[in-house]
Amino acid sequence: MSFSEKRRDFLKKAGLLGAGALVAGPMVNPAFGQTNKPKKVKDEIKIGHIAIFSGSFGTYGELQKRGSKLAEEEINDSEGIAGGKVKMIYKDSAANPSEAIKQARRLVSDGCDFVIGVDSSGVVLGLADVMPELNKLLFVTHAATHNLTEKTVYEKGNKHVFRLSAPVYQDGVMAGLLASKLPVKRWAGIHPDYEYGYASWELFQNTLKKLRPDVEFVGKAWASIGTTDFKPHISSIMNKKPEGIHTVEWGIDLFTFVRQALQMGLFESVKYKDGYAWINPMGSSIDAMETLTNEYPEGCWISGRYVWQYPPTPLNEHFVKAHYKKWNHFPAYSGATSYSAVYLIKRLIEMSGTLDVDTHINLLENMALYTPMGPLYLRKEDHQAIYDVPFGQIKRDPDYPIPVLTNLTGAPAEMYYPRPPFTETPPFDGYPPFVKV
Repeated sequence: MSFSEKRRDFLKKAGLLGAGALVAGPMVNPAFGQTNKPKKVKDEIKIGHIAIFSGSFGTYGELQKRGSKLAEEEINDSEGIAGGKVKMIYKDSAANPSEAIKQARRLVSDGCDFVIGVDSSGVVLGLADVMPELNKLLFVTHAATHNLTEKTVYEKGNKHVFRLSAPVYQDGVMAGLLASKLPVKRWAGIHPDYEYGYASWELFQNTLKKLRPDVEFVGKAWASIGTTDFKPHISSIMNKKPEGIHTVEWGIDLFTFVRQALQMGLFESVKYKDGYAWINPMGSSIDAMETLTNEYPEGCWISGRYVWQYPPTPLNEHFVKAHYKKWNHFPAYSGATSYSAVYLIKRLIEMSGTLDVDTHINLLENMALYTPMGPLYLRKEDHQAIYDVPFGQIKRDPDYPIPVLTNLTGAPAEMYYPRPPFTETPPFDGYPPFVKV
Protein backbone atom coordinates (compact mmCIF):
# COMPACT_ATOMS: atom_id res chain seq x y z
CA MET A 1 0.00 0.00 0.00
CA SER A 2 1.43 3.40 -0.95
CA PHE A 3 1.72 6.13 1.65
CA SER A 4 -1.10 8.05 -0.06
CA GLU A 5 -3.33 5.00 0.31
CA LYS A 6 -2.25 4.51 3.92
CA ARG A 7 -3.03 8.13 4.70
CA ARG A 8 -6.49 7.90 3.16
CA ASP A 9 -7.17 4.65 5.01
CA PHE A 10 -5.92 6.25 8.24
CA LEU A 11 -8.37 9.16 8.04
CA LYS A 12 -11.22 6.88 7.10
CA LYS A 13 -10.52 4.85 10.22
CA ALA A 14 -10.30 8.06 12.22
CA GLY A 15 -13.73 9.14 10.99
CA LEU A 16 -12.47 12.30 9.27
CA LEU A 17 -13.57 11.16 5.82
CA GLY A 18 -17.03 10.06 6.85
CA ALA A 19 -16.23 6.49 7.83
CA GLY A 20 -16.97 4.92 11.28
CA ALA A 21 -15.96 6.35 14.63
CA LEU A 22 -13.49 5.38 17.28
CA VAL A 23 -14.38 5.08 20.92
CA ALA A 24 -12.53 7.63 23.05
CA GLY A 25 -11.18 6.83 26.48
CA PRO A 26 -10.77 3.05 26.52
CA MET A 27 -8.61 3.17 23.41
CA VAL A 28 -6.28 5.74 24.96
CA ASN A 29 -6.05 4.98 28.62
CA PRO A 30 -4.53 1.48 28.59
CA ALA A 31 -1.64 2.85 26.52
CA PHE A 32 -0.72 5.32 29.23
CA GLY A 33 -1.91 3.66 32.40
CA GLN A 34 -2.08 0.21 33.91
CA THR A 35 -4.73 -2.40 34.63
CA ASN A 36 -4.46 -2.54 38.42
CA LYS A 37 -6.68 -0.05 40.23
CA PRO A 38 -4.36 2.61 41.70
CA LYS A 39 -4.81 4.19 45.08
CA LYS A 40 -6.13 7.71 45.29
CA VAL A 41 -3.49 10.31 46.17
CA LYS A 42 -5.45 13.55 45.88
CA ASP A 43 -8.97 14.71 45.06
CA GLU A 44 -7.67 17.17 42.45
CA ILE A 45 -4.40 17.06 40.51
CA LYS A 46 -3.44 20.57 39.45
CA ILE A 47 -1.28 20.99 36.35
CA GLY A 48 0.05 24.41 35.43
CA HIS A 49 0.50 25.05 31.71
CA ILE A 50 2.79 27.98 30.84
CA ALA A 51 2.87 29.13 27.21
CA ILE A 52 2.67 32.25 25.04
CA PHE A 53 -0.97 33.33 25.15
CA SER A 54 -0.54 36.98 24.12
CA GLY A 55 1.09 39.05 21.41
CA SER A 56 1.85 38.12 17.81
CA PHE A 57 2.89 34.58 18.81
CA GLY A 58 -0.10 33.99 21.10
CA THR A 59 -1.43 31.36 18.70
CA TYR A 60 1.28 29.01 19.94
CA GLY A 61 -0.17 28.94 23.44
CA GLU A 62 -3.58 28.13 21.99
CA LEU A 63 -2.10 25.24 19.96
CA GLN A 64 -0.64 23.77 23.14
CA LYS A 65 -3.83 24.34 25.12
CA ARG A 66 -5.91 22.36 22.64
CA GLY A 67 -3.88 19.25 23.47
CA SER A 68 -3.77 19.56 27.25
CA LYS A 69 -7.43 20.58 27.49
CA LEU A 70 -8.47 17.57 25.43
CA ALA A 71 -6.49 15.26 27.72
CA GLU A 72 -8.01 16.90 30.81
CA GLU A 73 -11.54 16.33 29.53
CA GLU A 74 -10.89 12.74 28.43
CA ILE A 75 -9.36 11.82 31.77
CA ASN A 76 -12.08 13.51 33.82
CA ASP A 77 -14.79 11.90 31.69
CA SER A 78 -13.21 8.54 32.48
CA GLU A 79 -11.77 7.44 35.84
CA GLY A 80 -9.66 10.54 36.45
CA ILE A 81 -6.18 10.14 37.85
CA ALA A 82 -6.40 7.45 40.50
CA GLY A 83 -9.93 8.66 41.16
CA GLY A 84 -8.94 12.32 41.40
CA LYS A 85 -9.87 15.01 38.90
CA VAL A 86 -7.42 16.90 36.68
CA LYS A 87 -7.45 20.69 36.75
CA MET A 88 -5.45 22.54 34.10
CA ILE A 89 -4.38 26.10 34.99
CA TYR A 90 -3.09 28.26 32.12
CA LYS A 91 -0.58 31.08 32.53
CA ASP A 92 0.91 33.43 29.93
CA SER A 93 4.72 33.55 29.72
CA ALA A 94 4.50 36.59 27.40
CA ALA A 95 7.64 35.08 25.79
CA ASN A 96 9.62 36.48 28.72
CA PRO A 97 11.79 34.38 31.09
CA SER A 98 11.09 36.61 34.12
CA GLU A 99 7.35 36.43 33.53
CA ALA A 100 7.46 32.65 33.13
CA ILE A 101 9.38 32.28 36.39
CA LYS A 102 6.89 34.56 38.16
CA GLN A 103 3.97 32.50 36.85
CA ALA A 104 5.65 29.23 37.86
CA ARG A 105 6.11 30.49 41.41
CA ARG A 106 2.50 31.56 41.50
CA LEU A 107 1.32 28.18 40.23
CA VAL A 108 3.29 26.31 42.88
CA SER A 109 2.11 28.61 45.66
CA ASP A 110 -1.45 27.93 44.48
CA GLY A 111 -0.94 24.19 44.88
CA CYS A 112 0.04 23.02 41.40
CA ASP A 113 1.60 19.58 41.34
CA PHE A 114 3.28 19.76 37.91
CA VAL A 115 4.21 22.33 35.26
CA ILE A 116 4.13 21.75 31.49
CA GLY A 117 4.55 23.84 28.36
CA VAL A 118 6.96 26.64 27.36
CA ASP A 119 7.33 27.86 23.77
CA SER A 120 10.60 29.78 23.69
CA SER A 121 14.17 28.51 24.02
CA GLY A 122 15.21 31.61 25.94
CA VAL A 123 12.28 31.26 28.32
CA VAL A 124 12.80 27.57 29.02
CA LEU A 125 16.45 28.02 30.01
CA GLY A 126 15.46 30.59 32.61
CA LEU A 127 12.48 28.64 33.92
CA ALA A 128 14.39 25.35 34.15
CA ASP A 129 16.88 26.85 36.60
CA VAL A 130 14.19 27.50 39.23
CA MET A 131 12.43 24.13 39.06
CA PRO A 132 14.74 22.40 41.60
CA GLU A 133 14.07 25.26 44.03
CA LEU A 134 10.32 24.86 43.48
CA ASN A 135 10.74 21.07 43.66
CA LYS A 136 8.26 20.42 40.86
CA LEU A 137 8.68 18.62 37.56
CA LEU A 138 8.62 20.61 34.32
CA PHE A 139 7.60 18.77 31.16
CA VAL A 140 8.68 20.86 28.17
CA THR A 141 6.28 20.48 25.25
CA HIS A 142 7.69 22.94 22.70
CA ALA A 143 10.99 24.81 23.32
CA ALA A 144 13.76 23.09 21.36
CA THR A 145 17.20 24.36 22.41
CA HIS A 146 19.74 21.58 22.89
CA ASN A 147 21.29 23.58 25.72
CA LEU A 148 18.33 22.61 27.91
CA THR A 149 19.13 18.90 27.84
CA GLU A 150 22.85 18.95 27.09
CA LYS A 151 23.84 21.64 29.60
CA THR A 152 21.03 22.25 32.11
CA VAL A 153 20.22 18.56 32.61
CA TYR A 154 23.29 16.58 31.55
CA GLU A 155 26.12 18.92 32.60
CA LYS A 156 24.52 20.78 35.52
CA GLY A 157 22.50 17.83 36.82
CA ASN A 158 19.06 19.49 36.84
CA LYS A 159 16.79 16.47 37.42
CA HIS A 160 13.50 18.38 37.49
CA VAL A 161 13.17 18.99 33.74
CA PHE A 162 12.10 16.54 31.01
CA ARG A 163 11.45 17.40 27.36
CA LEU A 164 8.73 15.52 25.49
CA SER A 165 9.04 17.47 22.23
CA ALA A 166 11.66 16.87 19.54
CA PRO A 167 14.66 19.16 20.06
CA VAL A 168 16.68 21.30 17.69
CA TYR A 169 18.31 18.07 16.47
CA GLN A 170 15.23 17.66 14.25
CA ASP A 171 15.69 21.18 12.91
CA GLY A 172 19.45 21.04 12.34
CA VAL A 173 20.74 17.47 12.18
CA MET A 174 17.76 15.80 10.49
CA ALA A 175 17.54 18.72 8.07
CA GLY A 176 21.22 18.20 7.26
CA LEU A 177 20.62 14.51 6.56
CA LEU A 178 17.85 15.45 4.15
CA ALA A 179 19.92 18.16 2.48
CA SER A 180 22.70 15.66 1.83
CA LYS A 181 20.31 13.73 -0.43
CA LEU A 182 19.28 16.71 -2.56
CA PRO A 183 21.14 17.43 -5.83
CA VAL A 184 22.43 20.86 -4.78
CA LYS A 185 25.73 22.14 -3.38
CA ARG A 186 25.36 25.85 -2.54
CA TRP A 187 23.35 26.45 0.64
CA ALA A 188 22.25 29.60 2.45
CA GLY A 189 20.29 30.19 5.64
CA ILE A 190 17.73 32.73 6.82
CA HIS A 191 16.99 32.30 10.50
CA PRO A 192 15.55 34.00 13.58
CA ASP A 193 18.17 36.06 15.37
CA TYR A 194 18.30 34.20 18.70
CA GLU A 195 19.38 30.92 20.30
CA TYR A 196 17.07 28.66 18.29
CA GLY A 197 18.18 30.04 14.94
CA TYR A 198 21.89 29.93 15.79
CA ALA A 199 21.78 26.35 17.05
CA SER A 200 19.75 25.06 14.10
CA TRP A 201 22.06 26.61 11.50
CA GLU A 202 25.21 25.37 13.26
CA LEU A 203 23.93 21.79 13.54
CA PHE A 204 22.72 21.87 9.93
CA GLN A 205 26.12 22.97 8.64
CA ASN A 206 28.08 20.49 10.75
CA THR A 207 25.92 17.54 9.68
CA LEU A 208 25.74 18.43 6.01
CA LYS A 209 29.47 19.11 5.74
CA LYS A 210 30.25 15.75 7.34
CA LEU A 211 28.11 13.94 4.77
CA ARG A 212 28.84 16.15 1.77
CA PRO A 213 32.30 17.73 1.92
CA ASP A 214 31.60 19.26 -1.50
CA VAL A 215 28.87 21.64 -0.26
CA GLU A 216 29.35 25.37 0.18
CA PHE A 217 27.62 27.67 2.64
CA VAL A 218 27.39 30.85 0.65
CA GLY A 219 25.36 33.15 2.87
CA LYS A 220 23.33 33.63 6.02
CA ALA A 221 20.88 36.22 7.28
CA TRP A 222 19.51 36.82 10.77
CA ALA A 223 16.02 38.28 11.15
CA SER A 224 14.81 39.64 14.47
CA ILE A 225 11.60 38.27 15.96
CA GLY A 226 8.63 40.19 14.57
CA THR A 227 10.35 41.17 11.30
CA THR A 228 7.82 42.63 8.86
CA ASP A 229 10.24 43.23 5.98
CA PHE A 230 12.33 40.22 4.97
CA LYS A 231 13.15 41.70 1.57
CA PRO A 232 16.63 43.00 2.48
CA HIS A 233 17.50 39.56 3.91
CA ILE A 234 16.09 37.78 0.87
CA SER A 235 17.91 40.10 -1.51
CA SER A 236 21.27 39.64 0.24
CA ILE A 237 20.87 35.85 0.09
CA MET A 238 19.72 35.76 -3.54
CA ASN A 239 22.80 37.78 -4.51
CA LYS A 240 24.89 34.82 -3.31
CA LYS A 241 23.05 32.53 -5.79
CA PRO A 242 22.32 29.63 -3.45
CA GLU A 243 20.85 26.40 -4.76
CA GLY A 244 19.21 25.52 -1.44
CA ILE A 245 17.71 27.34 1.55
CA HIS A 246 17.59 26.19 5.17
CA THR A 247 15.33 28.18 7.49
CA VAL A 248 13.66 27.68 10.86
CA GLU A 249 11.46 30.77 10.76
CA TRP A 250 8.15 30.03 12.47
CA GLY A 251 4.81 31.59 13.34
CA ILE A 252 3.90 34.97 11.90
CA ASP A 253 7.51 35.52 10.83
CA LEU A 254 7.32 32.42 8.63
CA PHE A 255 4.11 33.63 6.98
CA THR A 256 5.68 36.98 6.15
CA PHE A 257 8.89 35.38 4.93
CA VAL A 258 7.15 32.91 2.60
CA ARG A 259 4.94 35.57 1.05
CA GLN A 260 7.82 37.94 0.41
CA ALA A 261 10.02 35.09 -0.86
CA LEU A 262 7.30 34.24 -3.38
CA GLN A 263 7.15 37.85 -4.55
CA MET A 264 10.92 38.01 -5.01
CA GLY A 265 11.32 34.65 -6.77
CA LEU A 266 13.37 32.96 -4.05
CA PHE A 267 11.56 29.65 -4.42
CA GLU A 268 12.09 29.52 -8.17
CA SER A 269 15.80 30.15 -7.63
CA VAL A 270 16.13 26.92 -5.59
CA LYS A 271 13.94 24.70 -7.76
CA TYR A 272 15.25 21.31 -8.86
CA LYS A 273 13.72 18.44 -10.85
CA ASP A 274 11.66 16.94 -8.01
CA GLY A 275 10.70 20.02 -6.01
CA TYR A 276 12.34 22.89 -4.17
CA ALA A 277 15.56 22.73 -2.16
CA TRP A 278 13.78 24.67 0.58
CA ILE A 279 14.00 22.99 3.98
CA ASN A 280 11.99 24.29 6.93
CA PRO A 281 11.73 21.89 9.89
CA MET A 282 8.99 24.11 11.39
CA GLY A 283 7.06 24.46 8.14
CA SER A 284 4.37 21.86 8.80
CA SER A 285 3.11 23.52 11.97
CA ILE A 286 -0.66 23.66 11.76
CA ASP A 287 -0.80 27.46 11.91
CA ALA A 288 1.51 27.60 8.87
CA MET A 289 -0.45 24.99 6.92
CA GLU A 290 -3.70 26.82 7.63
CA THR A 291 -2.41 30.34 6.94
CA LEU A 292 -0.40 29.45 3.82
CA THR A 293 -2.89 26.91 2.45
CA ASN A 294 -3.01 28.46 -1.03
CA GLU A 295 0.46 29.99 -1.05
CA TYR A 296 2.91 27.30 0.04
CA PRO A 297 4.73 26.00 -3.07
CA GLU A 298 4.15 22.30 -3.61
CA GLY A 299 7.36 20.32 -3.41
CA CYS A 300 9.05 22.24 -0.57
CA TRP A 301 10.54 20.01 2.14
CA ILE A 302 9.08 20.69 5.58
CA SER A 303 8.49 18.97 8.90
CA GLY A 304 7.46 19.62 12.49
CA ARG A 305 8.02 17.90 15.81
CA TYR A 306 5.02 15.73 15.05
CA VAL A 307 3.14 15.34 11.77
CA TRP A 308 -0.53 14.53 12.34
CA GLN A 309 -0.51 12.05 9.45
CA TYR A 310 2.17 9.96 11.14
CA PRO A 311 2.32 7.39 12.61
CA PRO A 312 -0.85 5.52 11.53
CA THR A 313 -1.42 3.92 14.95
CA PRO A 314 -4.68 3.47 16.88
CA LEU A 315 -3.64 6.04 19.49
CA ASN A 316 -2.73 8.67 16.91
CA GLU A 317 -5.93 7.93 15.00
CA HIS A 318 -7.91 8.50 18.18
CA PHE A 319 -6.05 11.70 19.02
CA VAL A 320 -6.45 13.24 15.56
CA LYS A 321 -10.14 12.43 15.43
CA ALA A 322 -10.87 13.68 18.97
CA HIS A 323 -8.84 16.86 18.42
CA TYR A 324 -10.57 17.60 15.11
CA LYS A 325 -13.98 16.93 16.59
CA LYS A 326 -13.40 19.27 19.53
CA TRP A 327 -11.48 22.09 17.88
CA ASN A 328 -12.23 21.73 14.15
CA HIS A 329 -8.48 21.79 13.56
CA PHE A 330 -5.86 19.15 12.96
CA PRO A 331 -3.45 18.94 15.92
CA ALA A 332 -0.19 20.86 16.15
CA TYR A 333 3.01 19.20 17.34
CA SER A 334 2.83 21.16 20.60
CA GLY A 335 -0.75 20.00 21.04
CA ALA A 336 0.34 16.38 20.70
CA THR A 337 3.16 16.78 23.23
CA SER A 338 0.92 18.66 25.66
CA TYR A 339 -1.72 15.94 25.40
CA SER A 340 1.01 13.36 26.04
CA ALA A 341 2.35 15.32 29.04
CA VAL A 342 -1.00 15.19 30.84
CA TYR A 343 -1.36 11.47 30.21
CA LEU A 344 2.22 10.91 31.33
CA ILE A 345 1.41 12.62 34.62
CA LYS A 346 -1.57 10.31 34.98
CA ARG A 347 0.66 7.31 34.41
CA LEU A 348 3.28 8.50 36.89
CA ILE A 349 0.79 8.96 39.69
CA GLU A 350 -1.01 5.70 39.06
CA MET A 351 2.21 3.70 38.82
CA SER A 352 3.75 5.21 41.94
CA GLY A 353 0.76 5.91 44.15
CA THR A 354 2.44 9.13 45.24
CA LEU A 355 3.24 12.74 44.30
CA ASP A 356 6.83 12.39 45.49
CA VAL A 357 9.11 14.10 42.96
CA ASP A 358 12.15 11.88 43.48
CA THR A 359 10.05 8.76 42.96
CA HIS A 360 8.71 10.22 39.72
CA ILE A 361 12.19 11.13 38.46
CA ASN A 362 13.38 7.56 39.02
CA LEU A 363 10.38 6.22 37.09
CA LEU A 364 10.79 8.68 34.23
CA GLU A 365 14.45 8.02 33.54
CA ASN A 366 14.63 5.41 30.75
CA MET A 367 10.83 5.19 30.59
CA ALA A 368 9.21 4.11 27.33
CA LEU A 369 5.82 5.53 26.37
CA TYR A 370 3.18 4.99 23.73
CA THR A 371 2.04 8.43 22.52
CA PRO A 372 0.28 9.95 19.50
CA MET A 373 3.79 10.75 18.19
CA GLY A 374 4.60 7.04 18.30
CA PRO A 375 6.85 5.11 20.69
CA LEU A 376 8.81 7.55 22.84
CA TYR A 377 11.83 6.89 25.04
CA LEU A 378 12.99 9.25 27.80
CA ARG A 379 16.77 9.16 27.88
CA LYS A 380 18.14 8.99 31.44
CA GLU A 381 21.28 11.06 30.89
CA ASP A 382 19.65 14.22 29.50
CA HIS A 383 15.88 13.67 30.01
CA GLN A 384 15.28 14.07 26.27
CA ALA A 385 12.41 12.21 24.63
CA ILE A 386 13.47 10.26 21.56
CA TYR A 387 10.95 9.52 18.81
CA ASP A 388 10.92 9.56 15.02
CA VAL A 389 9.54 12.49 13.01
CA PRO A 390 9.66 12.43 9.18
CA PHE A 391 10.05 15.21 6.64
CA GLY A 392 7.81 15.42 3.59
CA GLN A 393 7.01 17.54 0.56
CA ILE A 394 4.06 19.92 0.49
CA LYS A 395 1.12 18.70 -1.57
CA ARG A 396 -2.47 19.87 -1.94
CA ASP A 397 -5.07 17.16 -1.76
CA PRO A 398 -8.78 17.82 -2.43
CA ASP A 399 -9.69 15.53 0.48
CA TYR A 400 -8.19 17.91 3.03
CA PRO A 401 -8.75 21.58 3.85
CA ILE A 402 -5.01 22.20 4.29
CA PRO A 403 -1.90 20.95 2.47
CA VAL A 404 -0.57 17.55 3.46
CA LEU A 405 2.88 16.01 3.27
CA THR A 406 3.81 13.45 0.65
CA ASN A 407 7.00 11.40 0.21
CA LEU A 408 7.36 11.10 3.98
CA THR A 409 11.02 10.39 4.54
CA GLY A 410 13.09 9.89 7.67
CA ALA A 411 15.70 8.03 9.67
CA PRO A 412 15.64 6.56 13.20
CA ALA A 413 16.03 9.29 15.80
CA GLU A 414 18.68 7.24 17.62
CA MET A 415 20.96 7.75 14.64
CA TYR A 416 20.74 11.53 14.41
CA TYR A 417 20.12 12.72 17.96
CA PRO A 418 23.51 13.68 19.45
CA ARG A 419 24.10 11.50 22.48
CA PRO A 420 25.98 11.93 25.74
CA PRO A 421 28.72 13.06 26.15
CA PHE A 422 27.84 15.08 23.02
CA THR A 423 31.33 15.02 21.52
CA GLU A 424 30.53 13.24 18.25
CA THR A 425 28.79 14.86 15.30
CA PRO A 426 25.84 12.84 13.95
CA PRO A 427 25.06 10.89 11.92
CA PHE A 428 26.79 8.05 13.67
CA ASP A 429 28.71 5.30 11.88
CA GLY A 430 26.40 2.81 10.25
CA TYR A 431 23.38 5.10 10.10
CA PRO A 432 20.76 3.69 7.74
CA PRO A 433 19.73 5.42 4.53
CA PHE A 434 16.54 7.43 4.40
CA VAL A 435 13.43 5.36 3.92
CA LYS A 436 9.93 6.31 2.89
CA VAL A 437 7.54 5.70 5.78
